[in-house]
Amino acid sequence: MFDDCHVRLGRGSFASCSPLTPQLLASLYALAERTEKPMRQALERADAGQPWSESLSVAPDQTAASVGAMLRCLMLATRDLEPSSIDCDRLPQGQRVHLHIEALRNLWLSDPAIVPADLAKLRDFLTCASNDALQSIDVIWDRHSRHITPLERVVLERLESHHGQLANDDPDVVRLVANRKAAAAPETSLAGHVQRSLLNTGASPVPADDTLAVLAVRDALTECEAAAAIIQHWLARDTSLSASDIGVIIPASSDYAAYLGETFAQAGIVASSLTAVAQRRNCGAEAVLHFLQCRRRPAPAMALASFYCLPVLCWPPEAGAALADSMMEGDFEPRLIRSFTARPAALFKLVRAASPATTAQLKDELRRFQSLLSDDDALSADVWEAKAQIAQLLGVLGNAADLAEPDWEKAIQFAASFQSLPPEKGPYFLGGVAVMQSFEAPTRRFRKLLVLGFNDGAYPATPASNPFFLGSEVALIADEIGLELPSQASQLDAALSLFRRQLGAASDQVIMLLSERDGNGAPLAASSSLPLVARLVHGVDEPHKLVQSINRSESSIWDRLINWQRRPEFESQSSPQIPDYYDLGLNLLALRQTADGALSPQSPSRLEKLLVSPMAWLLGELKIKNISWQPEALDNMLRGSLAHEVFERLFVPGFAHPDDAIIEARVPELLAERIRALAPFLQTTTWVVERNTLQAEIINAGKHWSMVLRSMNAEIVGNEFWLSGSLFDHPVHGKADCLLRLPNGQPIVVDYKKSSSGTRRKRLQRGWDLQVDLYRRMKVRVDERTLVGGDHIADTLSAWAKDPAVAYHTLNDGNVLLNGMLDVDSAQVEIITGDIAANALALIQTRFEALKIGRLETNTTADRNFFQQKASLGTYALDDSPLIASFTRADTMPSVSLMETSDD
Repeated sequence: MFDDCHVRLGRGSFASCSPLTPQLLASLYALAERTEKPMRQALERADAGQPWSESLSVAPDQTAASVGAMLRCLMLATRDLEPSSIDCDRLPQGQRVHLHIEALRNLWLSDPAIVPADLAKLRDFLTCASNDALQSIDVIWDRHSRHITPLERVVLERLESHHGQLANDDPDVVRLVANRKAAAAPETSLAGHVQRSLLNTGASPVPADDTLAVLAVRDALTECEAAAAIIQHWLARDTSLSASDIGVIIPASSDYAAYLGETFAQAGIVASSLTAVAQRRNCGAEAVLHFLQCRRRPAPAMALASFYCLPVLCWPPEAGAALADSMMEGDFEPRLIRSFTARPAALFKLVRAASPATTAQLKDELRRFQSLLSDDDALSADVWEAKAQIAQLLGVLGNAADLAEPDWEKAIQFAASFQSLPPEKGPYFLGGVAVMQSFEAPTRRFRKLLVLGFNDGAYPATPASNPFFLGSEVALIADEIGLELPSQASQLDAALSLFRRQLGAASDQVIMLLSERDGNGAPLAASSSLPLVARLVHGVDEPHKLVQSINRSESSIWDRLINWQRRPEFESQSSPQIPDYYDLGLNLLALRQTADGALSPQSPSRLEKLLVSPMAWLLGELKIKNISWQPEALDNMLRGSLAHEVFERLFVPGFAHPDDAIIEARVPELLAERIRALAPFLQTTTWVVERNTLQAEIINAGKHWSMVLRSMNAEIVGNEFWLSGSLFDHPVHGKADCLLRLPNGQPIVVDYKKSSSGTRRKRLQRGWDLQVDLYRRMKVRVDERTLVGGDHIADTLSAWAKDPAVAYHTLNDGNVLLNGMLDVDSAQVEIITGDIAANALALIQTRFEALKIGRLETNTTADRNFFQQKASLGTYALDDSPLIASFTRADTMPSVSLMETSDD
């Protein structure tokens, strides 16, 4: 508002000119401070049936912003800020233009408090007399400008009526108005001709010279690097040129500000008024946003993890990081919380409690959250920001009924609107290169000017769309009721005038730089004003011919702008040779130990990882994990966990096997309960298809499993029980899914797999299975981790003189692969004969021997194919970490040389 308008305060030697603003005007006339009513609140209280009512119900904040912007334009188009002066009757009745203008006017009439605070000050000023001014001032403005709104013009004219009108030859009028509009470069130069004739359709072309050039480089970063090189060349070649004689204009993009700041710093160039890039995250606002996202259940895992690791909370940063890692691994109740007391315990309890049912409960939780923020003085600014956001959010929620359900969307959108810290203008350095943004008009002249980002959408900026009126409707409003609202044509005209003025600030040389590609490598077009410049250059018959891509040659302007340096020569380094093994000089099997110094047990999953990749196993032992932060998904592991949990509760020891009707009735409720506990995100409507599919799969698997159990006349002895033992003198433990007992007393240890049986069958037949074979070698562990029934499970296993049979139940196809029995009276199971773990155990023994002497064997590029094709093992371990690939030998032979029991 009031662009290029100034007031002169004081007289004689003490006079100074300041930009005119509503705040300055209010101070000169002692006007009262004004507050404005939130537009969304006004729209929600207005009558239904308005043109924006449907949009308001779908996108309230965006709609409120659009209505507020258009109403502001309507207010600025008036000369008295009075809605009653808008005569809608002169517009065609029943047409959209009439409905929209009338709705905006009526909204203004019904609630005058929605007038923006700065415009309310102007309304107060229009009621003032000349003797209300606290001091005498002079007004400096361009009364011929086409871009001053009617309301601004009335205010300026009223000021002149109070204090008098300055002459056109007044020094400050010449300095601040006339000189800024005038072209700085000589008329005989190409730059001077373009400055004067850019918008003159009848201008003739002139010969090209170096006073103006349009140059192209690859991307925005290269633009900034080229700008630094050009400035270095200018300063080195011309000793009379100082850095303050150079101006740089950049697009209003954080990328350009960041790139230019970094590049200038490396080049030793001081940048004045460069838009500062945020040096810190707005952790306070993030804390409020993530807290709301966590309190609306089901809470996304990434929201919980992001919340836990915020530094502004009352627990130590390392505790927050550990909680976040546990969360991304699917552990909603990590052991770490058992050590929490006082405020950390209260915070975790608050975040994981049931969602607040009413607005009053949500407001109470927000107040409690305020008291659970960090006490660290170093974080006081972020904590203050969080508390300020909570205070504002409580004000927004205060308009809702306390007993109503929380308006989560409104609260979260409000919190999200404060996520980014607003960019601030950097410090001004008297002797530095002046940096301006593309929407700023130069306030002084320069000898040299660099215009960066000369691409489509800038110079001129793309006109904003008008969601209320077409261009023809804007013209109709101006003709019929005298209100000049912004149109795309007027916006484009203002943008082109600004660009002409920016170019006109340079007296010696103007260099425009554009990018050929964006950050993703997609091609970019030049600015739409390129044809306006190109038509003024003699011999340029097509605009693109004016653009000169970066090129090193004697005839190129690039050679006259840059001091080229020889490209440094680099000797390529050969990749290090990965050995067959690394000798680490310590017992790697003893890396993990219990509190009393005993060796920590290995689990079947850890040993399967050791089979495939010792490096992956070692990283696991050292807790060096590659935890991927990504949105939750219904992957195979989660499908298996949910299916296991449902089966455990569906097939209960000591009860009759459920029939089909019971299974169909109970699976939906059991699955819903386990989803709430293990995967809350699946409760949302977004996942309804996947949820229903999984439910149908579990029902089918349950029916088949019940049929298998009845056909074998098997009794379920226990579910989810721990086993422990030793393997090659090293402790091992594991948790089996189910224990069956046949009528003859023979036990069968069963492991459920949410997969099909094809690969598993091959693994068993080839002797590469490890998991269930380890189960039959261990004994039941009866301690605090074993569920009820551990003694009964142990008795069942010990009552059988031989090793128990083992089985895999593959839930996707319902097959039961059974080993350890020669015969069974059921057509529903498949007998796998032979030693199902011979090769796996042989390789584990070899791995153990190597690890005990500190030898860590490396993988080869052939291992993946070997384990998949020959052993039918999953090779997930090879993808555990990028480090695995870095320590993989390029070899066509696998690192495993054991003979298989079968080549099938």
